[in-house]
Amino acid sequence: MPQDFSCQNLRGRSFKGQNLAGANFSGADIRGADFTGANLRGTNFNNAKAGLQKGWASFLVCVSWLLSGISGFFLAITGGLIPTFRTLTVTSSLVLK
Repeated sequence: MPQDFSCQNLRGRSFKGQNLAGANFSGADIRGADFTGANLRGTNFNNAKAGLQKGWASFLVCVSWLLSGISGFFLAITGGLIPTFRTLTVTSSLVLK
C-alpha cells in the first residue's frame, strides 16, 4: 500500500534507499529531504515545497560572494601587474639597444 505523506513537514528527513513507489507527497514540505537511491516510481509531488533549507541557501550565497571577492582581488592584482611588466620589457629593450 502506498504511503501518504501529504501536507506534512518533512524538512531534512532522510528517505535514503527507501521504496516510496506510489507515495503521496502532495502539499508536503520536503525542503532539504534526502531521496538518494529511493524508488520514486509513480510518486506524487504535486504542490510540494522543495529546495534547500534557508540556512544552506544563505551559506551558499555567502560563499559565492566570498569567492567572487577573492577572484576580483586577484584579477585587480594581475591587471595591475601586466602594465608593469610591459613597461619593464620596453625599458629593458631600450637599454639593451
